[in-house]
Amino acid sequence: MVSSLTIVFSVITLLLSLIFPIALAIYFCRKHKAPATSVLFGALTFFVFQLVLRIPLLQILSPIYPGKQPVAEFGWWKLFLYSLFLAVTAALFEEGGRVIVYKIFLKKKGDWKNAVAFGIGHGGFEAISIVGISYINNLILMLMINLGFLSASGNAEDPISQAVRLMIDTPSYLFLLAGIERFFTIILHVGFSLLVVYGMSSKKYIYILYAFLGHFILNFPLAFFQRIAGGVYISMAYIGLLAALSYYWITRVSPHMFSKFYSGEE
Repeated sequence: MVSSLTIVFSVITLLLSLIFPIALAIYFCRKHKAPATSVLFGALTFFVFQLVLRIPLLQILSPIYPGKQPVAEFGWWKLFLYSLFLAVTAALFEEGGRVIVYKIFLKKKGDWKNAVAFGIGHGGFEAISIVGISYINNLILMLMINLGFLSASGNAEDPISQAVRLMIDTPSYLFLLAGIERFFTIILHVGFSLLVVYGMSSKKYIYILYAFLGHFILNFPLAFFQRIAGGVYISMAYIGLLAALSYYWITRVSPHMFSKFYSGEE
């Protein structure tokens, strides 16, 4: 049986990774009268530059950068290179993607509200496609297990038995952390989008570099955290701290910078 706590946490994660991004996009666009197209362009950025381009590239190069084996099998130096590769490609493809999509679609929509909508679309579509949809499947699987339609009593090599065992044996809190991590990541994507849009609109391209560096700093240590005791908690605290800084940039700093730029005070 799948524990009740696992099911409750999975429902929360589904809400955070599927319902929350959609509700946030609708709420923000209505409140600030931002066009829905800016949200869609953000979603398009993630779809093209991550799902279509970067992730297949990672799969092709995975034999060169294994990364999943214990550190003892290939050493910390190779883990460093692997982490560097993941962090650089994530920053390059996503921030570079934002720049390209801005130049094609958002040149005349470079204000604060469109930049935020752009980021909501990017982070929201990532949450939906990577976590939200998979948690619909997880909850269906959990329901079937608890109703007795599926069990792990079959062949240990059978994919269904493995999936059932995963649902039963995985600590409940991990199902919750997946949703919290997506919540934080949406905030971070909004912050990165504001940096890129401000940099492109004001022609202060140093802000695009800030977005790249911020994205790199976010991703680079995560592979190391996962290989130490309590790494899951350290990773979540680290992402949460960066999300808090991003939220401050989104709500307190960037509105004034965009306002000054568009009022001609800069």
